[in-house]
Amino acid sequence: MFDAQDPIEYLTHRLAAGGHCFYMPNGGNLGDNLIASATVQRFDKAGLPWQFTRDRRREVRPGDLLVYGGGGSLVSLYQGGIDCIAHLQSLGAQVVVLPQTVNGHADFWRNSGPVTVFCRDMESARYLQQFPQVMALPAHDMALGLDLTDDPFTTVFAFREAYARRGETRVLRAFRGDSEAAGVIPDDTLDLPALSYPPLLSVTSLHGHTCTFLAALAGYSAIHTDRLHVAIAGGLLGIPVVLFDNVYGKNSAVFAASLKDRFPSMAFEPRPLARA
Repeated sequence: MFDAQDPIEYLTHRLAAGGHCFYMPNGGNLGDNLIASATVQRFDKAGLPWQFTRDRRREVRPGDLLVYGGGGSLVSLYQGGIDCIAHLQSLGAQVVVLPQTVNGHADFWRNSGPVTVFCRDMESARYLQQFPQVMALPAHDMALGLDLTDDPFTTVFAFREAYARRGETRVLRAFRGDSEAAGVIPDDTLDLPALSYPPLLSVTSLHGHTCTFLAALAGYSAIHTDRLHVAIAGGLLGIPVVLFDNVYGKNSAVFAASLKDRFPSMAFEPRPLARA
């Protein structure tokens, strides 16, 4: 059973009086931007005192929290996320990692200082439980908390409702072409998240890129994808989605933990995509 906890409640309860959350988003493509946009929206709704950080060594105090964003960068395929956590730990305040998929990098976790890591699937949580100094807690992907009834997202939702009323059939096939691809890349793929890698440095930029991403999806009647956050964005917009797995099982794990019950119109396809 995936007994998800709320990372925002965790941060609220553990932030010392007068303390601040210094937030370092997990950098990447439009999917990572979606995660960061939902995260800062929830920070603001909760009234958390927070600001972006790249290197706040002189400003960080012991009562502050250093928060690394959610995503999929803490797996053996990549090094960047691990380097970011190591940097945050060097600043001397408590480090909290928002929901990630985690595997590999055993030497880092074995020698790491105390750190709280929210995991968006049970496999990741079980993996981290072998390292005593790591507190692994289950939580849903932060993008699932995006509230489309708040500005500036209300217009995008209105677009989606207008397109849906037209009743047109228009299927998006969005498949990745990188090291996470598990099957054949279709000739007609439109890998939307990989079209932009926003800087993730301001709320205005985050929400603007998220609106663009969602608006690009709003006109489709169905989505077939192995991009987790294309699937999540489609689910938030009420678009039927078929989600295919990636090479190391990230999508299947998150589907089982969070998406299956949340989005009845989303189906999971365990087989790699094959050319027709």
